Amino acid sequence: MSEGRINLRGSSAEDIALGDINKPTNFNFNGAKGEYMKSLLEKFQKEKDSDPRLKEFIEDLDYYNNKRSDDLLGLEEKLKAGSREDLLWAATDYKDRFQRLLFRYQFSDAAQRILLHLLAEVQSRFINEIYPVLCKKESMDKINLLITERLINPVKDELGENYLGITVQHINGMMYFLTGNCHIKWNK
Repeated sequence: MSEGRINLRGSSAEDIALGDINKPTNFNFNGAKGEYMKSLLEKFQKEKDSDPRLKEFIEDLDYYNNKRSDDLLGLEEKLKAGSREDLLWAATDYKDRFQRLLFRYQFSDAAQRILLHLLAEVQSRFINEIYPVLCKKESMDKINLLITERLINPVKDELGENYLGITVQHINGMMYFLTGNCHIKWNK
């Protein structure tokens, strides 16, 4: 046998390569509901593997990243107005964790689109399901349960393989990030 050659006769192997082997990931999504997220997660995995340096920040994501001009109260003021100053210590930490995640993936188009989708989900779920209950001055226990059941768990379930490493704290952070940037509020 000559130098640099491998004899494979009588051997069996599933995969042979001189470099990395990238296999498609099997996502466990049911039906069309998760197809959009599945395609973004697959795209992100490809970007992550090739480490691209994209140059632009998605405009819609930038919208969430900036405070609305018609509402200049920050996170602390919003939580106090909603009688949730007890959450300030955690809210600040969670918001910071999410902002670091957002910064980490600022050069990935697919990751930005995933985060944009999740921020829109959090905002919509908060406005449609949590905010009306806050306005009725329901108990904090009921509100906390609704946040977990109607916002955090559904968003977490949508992540599938979760290549971005998004935790429950990050999802909470999205809620407080949106609060601090005036995209959701905690009082009438």
